[in-house]
Amino acid sequence: MRIRAWLYLMAAAIMMPVILFAGLTLHLLQEAETDAAHAEVRQIAGRVALLVEDELADAETHLRMLAASPALAGGNLAAFREEAVGSPHGNASWIVLLDEQGRQLINTVAPANTVLPPEPSHPNIALLFSQQRALATDLTPGRVSGRLMTYLALPVSSGGRRYALAAGFSNEHFRQHLGQASVPADWQVDLVDRKGKLIASNLGSIELVGQTADPALSAAASTSAQGELELPMRRGELSHTAFVHVGASGWTVAVAAPAELVAARAGTARQLAAAGLLAAVVCAALLATWFGRMHARSLGRATDAAAALGQGTAPAPDSSRIVEIDRLLEALRQAGEELRRAQSFRDHAGNERQLQFEREQHARQAAEEENRAKDQFLAMLGHELRNPLAPIGTAAQLLKMPGLDVHRARYAADVIGRQIEHMNRLLSDMLDVSRVTRGLVSLSLEDVDLRGVVERAVEQTRPLMQECQHRLDLRMPSTPVLVRADQTRLTQVVANLLTNSAKYTPPHGHIQLTLAGADGEAALTVADDGEGITPELLPRVFDLFSQGERKADRPQGGLGLGLALVRSLVQLHGGSVDLSSPGRGGGSIFTVKLPLKQELPALSRTPALPQRAPELTANGLRIMLVDDNIDAAVSLSLLLEAAGDHLVSTYYDAASALEWAAFERPDAFILDIGLPDMNGYELARRLRALPEFTTTMLIALTGYGQLQDKARAREAGFDLHIAKPAEPEAILAALAMIGGGAADGQHEQAGQRSNERVG
Repeated sequence: MRIRAWLYLMAAAIMMPVILFAGLTLHLLQEAETDAAHAEVRQIAGRVALLVEDELADAETHLRMLAASPALAGGNLAAFREEAVGSPHGNASWIVLLDEQGRQLINTVAPANTVLPPEPSHPNIALLFSQQRALATDLTPGRVSGRLMTYLALPVSSGGRRYALAAGFSNEHFRQHLGQASVPADWQVDLVDRKGKLIASNLGSIELVGQTADPALSAAASTSAQGELELPMRRGELSHTAFVHVGASGWTVAVAAPAELVAARAGTARQLAAAGLLAAVVCAALLATWFGRMHARSLGRATDAAAALGQGTAPAPDSSRIVEIDRLLEALRQAGEELRRAQSFRDHAGNERQLQFEREQHARQAAEEENRAKDQFLAMLGHELRNPLAPIGTAAQLLKMPGLDVHRARYAADVIGRQIEHMNRLLSDMLDVSRVTRGLVSLSLEDVDLRGVVERAVEQTRPLMQECQHRLDLRMPSTPVLVRADQTRLTQVVANLLTNSAKYTPPHGHIQLTLAGADGEAALTVADDGEGITPELLPRVFDLFSQGERKADRPQGGLGLGLALVRSLVQLHGGSVDLSSPGRGGGSIFTVKLPLKQELPALSRTPALPQRAPELTANGLRIMLVDDNIDAAVSLSLLLEAAGDHLVSTYYDAASALEWAAFERPDAFILDIGLPDMNGYELARRLRALPEFTTTMLIALTGYGQLQDKARAREAGFDLHIAKPAEPEAILAALAMIGGGAADGQHEQAGQRSNERVG
């Protein structure tokens, strides 16, 4: 048996209980539709009763408003009649005023000044005054109009008299309200009084008013109950009738719907349900056919995949929407993939060997390029370090010559100082670049006037400008250009830019520095008419170790670090640096932009270093210098004695310094960190532990200049950290803070520059 036949049997087995259950459901649905039709008739009867009750309530409210009329209270019946005639109650109703005996005093149906009937016209006038509430009458013939009508009467006490104020309603009045209930056109709606008389109907003419309704309905109207009846309609067909009483009036609303219509609604629902069941059976058969074909196609795919695998071909990925068949197809596909991989393994292995060979060639080329770059940098570094060593050695030999005059000795000292400054600058740039690239630089931010930064940078580079015979043109504003920055670092940036322009500008060249501030931004421009920058070098001029072409007539040298350091420091300040050059021989223009500081807040004063009152010698301070490098210690002691008139005691180990410190009681200690018996940090801690040196200045003079070295120095108790090789001005400025109370601002700034540069 094929799979399609199995699916047909499965569908039939599923549909059989569904059909049986659907038959029971159809029966229940028919009863539910019949009940729903009856409920609709009852609902419409109730809605019509509410409309009639609302109309009576509205009429009662209108009568009570008229009863409060001042004209009625004053007995002015003519004026009261005008108010009653002008009331907006409607064209199908009128107002009647009766006295206590039931005689008509006012009737708005009759024209004014018409003589009204003298006899009483309301038989229930006594009941009205006894119950003291509004009453609705049954159909009553009007003595003035001569028509059958109903009244809603209200007892009224006004001006010391009792009246009966009534509103009369015609058949047309209530017929309009019956038409507002949205009743189907072929339904019958009747309004019946307590005696079974027809007050109004939506079907029929005015002649039906006053006729007696069906006996069964008349009997139901005389009771207070409500319910449903099977009665013939006025056209003769059988109907389902629901009747509802209208509040306290005692009237009855009867709504009759044709019985055939009620049965037709139930039959329609039954037919729709039967059609739905038949459609479900047909759909089940069609779905069984569709699923059968789908399963047959899925099995066909699996058969084709197995045949392809037998021929050595990997089956293509396929899906059948059936989990089990999909698993079979996936297994066949994986088997085909394994076969394909086995066939292509040899080709892939050959390609892999070729690719590996190419990668090795590329790696070898990259290694060779890196090796060449390393060799070039080492050669450049060796050249830049040998250049100052040669004049230093010559100057040292010159100083050893006997009978050397003062002018030659001073010249030799100047040579050594300049070359040491050059080597110090090279080492400082290398350390700065290393710290910047590793993110170890911390800025000491303050409000800085860029004009002062430019002046300090010009002062630093003035010897180089004079040596190259350059003309420097400064263009600065007369007002401050304030930024939030590290003054030392910005001075380094401007000095590097001026130094770079001086290196690449021929003698007697022109360098222009322009400073301006506008639109929340400070712009500093350094322009020269030097060699310019080629288009090939322009994109990488700010990279490390990047330099222009060296010439024999440019002896300044350098390692290609200055501009890289400029870009890094400017970016740390939140600014940018740009470069433009028309090419070789056209000069270059560097532009640095920094965010302006709008206001200059009050700067906090730097707390003074703790110090005790120094005991000055005849010419200066007593200083203890501890350094295991004998040459460095002796030369520094001679410098301090000659330049500052200080008394210096020199020791080469920590133990000797500790032994003689209490005896000599120096005003300041200058300690090296790398001592042979005890490092400088421990020596500083032991000195601070002595009561006589708790406030004495301790200066760390060391080759360890990293941030962590400065932190360790502070923890050990040092007041100042100066990195080797130190500028003499930095040490003298630090000592001046003791001797002069830090009054010499220039020396203090020099100490900060030296400390920041190497540290």
